Amino acid sequence: MVVQAGLSRAEPTGEQLAAEIEAIEEQPRHDHDPFDLIVRMGHVQALARRLDREDLWQRSRLIEADMLGRQGDLPAAGRILHDVHAWAAAHRHPRLLTLSHWHLSMLFGQLGDPTSTLEHAVRAMESMNAMTPPASTMLRTRCVMGLADAYGDTGDFLAARARYAEAERLAAGPLEIQFRLVILNNLAYTECQAGEYTAATSAAERLLGLFEEHGLTPDDSTRDTIAKVWVATGHLTEAIAMLTPSDEAYDNEYEEANSVASCLVTLAEAYRRAGRLDRAAAALRRCRDLCAERGLASVDVDAQRVGADLLASAGRFEEAFRAHQDFHDATMRLHSAQRDARARILAVMYETEEARELAMRDPLTGLYNRRFVDTELPVLLQRAAESGTPVSVALLDLDHFKRINDTCSHEAGDRVLRQVAEMLTARAQMIDAAFGARLGGEEFLFVMPGVDGRDAVEEMTRLCQTIRRHDWRPITGDLPVTTSIGVSISPYGHGTAADMLREADTYLYQSKAGGRDRIVSAHGAGAGGPVPAGE
Repeated sequence: MVVQAGLSRAEPTGEQLAAEIEAIEEQPRHDHDPFDLIVRMGHVQALARRLDREDLWQRSRLIEADMLGRQGDLPAAGRILHDVHAWAAAHRHPRLLTLSHWHLSMLFGQLGDPTSTLEHAVRAMESMNAMTPPASTMLRTRCVMGLADAYGDTGDFLAARARYAEAERLAAGPLEIQFRLVILNNLAYTECQAGEYTAATSAAERLLGLFEEHGLTPDDSTRDTIAKVWVATGHLTEAIAMLTPSDEAYDNEYEEANSVASCLVTLAEAYRRAGRLDRAAAALRRCRDLCAERGLASVDVDAQRVGADLLASAGRFEEAFRAHQDFHDATMRLHSAQRDARARILAVMYETEEARELAMRDPLTGLYNRRFVDTELPVLLQRAAESGTPVSVALLDLDHFKRINDTCSHEAGDRVLRQVAEMLTARAQMIDAAFGARLGGEEFLFVMPGVDGRDAVEEMTRLCQTIRRHDWRPITGDLPVTTSIGVSISPYGHGTAADMLREADTYLYQSKAGGRDRIVSAHGAGAGGPVPAGE
């Protein structure tokens, strides 16, 4: 467990910290107080950093993002989710990929984007199936439920029904009762949305039976779902009895206020259908006051719809007509506001990645820069060491480049650098996961994962020849453009990035000293063409 300052000097091991994080991940998200858990994750993140456990740091950030989303800070949650997902994808971390896809599916559901919600739910399932060891029953159930909800949101009720059935089978084991309650609640709601009221009633009755069996009291969200089913099936007395507590008080938390407001809309509809119009009007007034206080725009629009129907039920048809017009106008404004909000949040999510990408690029050539190399090369070597695959790096330095700048102009020199960058990019496209970088001036780096020994030398010999044989006359006139290259090879991904670059630099110096326009490595050398005059 996490040991906070002042309580003990002992700190958990990486395994203990991982166990604590997993215990939080496996619990229902509403079991936690968002503020307390965000503070707790701050301590976990500090410990993960001290333990040099980047994976645990990223997992704790997912929990933090989930709690921020529950507090309504979707931009901050989205930015964290996007960053963690990018790290998980780059490091091929199945558990983090599963969790980040699942959380992104939830986020896009809140943003009203059913297509993205479904896409991430499907990806979460795919990543979960690739986990080794296999995912826990809890995580599998969560992913199946997320996919069922996503299918329901897109109107694919047949697929949703199949996934809810699968989730129920998984939850029949030793899962927390909360998961089983959520499955039945969402199933009842989806069946009601599909117009399958018999199936919705069955799910609602089973849900109530589960609450009674375990001596639990339904929360506002669950009572609203059950009441919607009762209203749709004409069981108005039962619906009113189910929702009456929401007409008396509400909690101060944002999510509770949202649930209570929704309950009040359903209660007003039940009263209206039962002919108790004064009670319906009173419930709507309380609902709209709560919506105005808490900014619950979507619930308020639904309340306007019920209010227009209430006026019609009272025979006030002109007022009802105007209220329906106001309802449709409010619906259009809500959809526009939701689109704007979605665009703002997506901009926040992706602007960090765009800024990072720009910061990792050389502005002249578009190649990666030294910052990218310092960040990514150690990760690449670690992956190679784990899989026992080779990595080769080559340092390239253009020969007599100062003479090109002095004789032809710095603009011509820049054109040469950009052209060489295009050649590096073209060569990288022929080698899986290879990339080029400009380290500064006329010095470049070429990284070749999975390439070993003489293959690396042969690749660089081809590049050396491509540069030499290119028609440079439109840029440099009679001055040739050639390059000297030093290649360092790690057969099994062993060694540090600094060691490999240092070795490549040594071979580059030998290439320069040996006449330039050539490749030197521990695995052989590639001869150059005609040796140009000295500087």
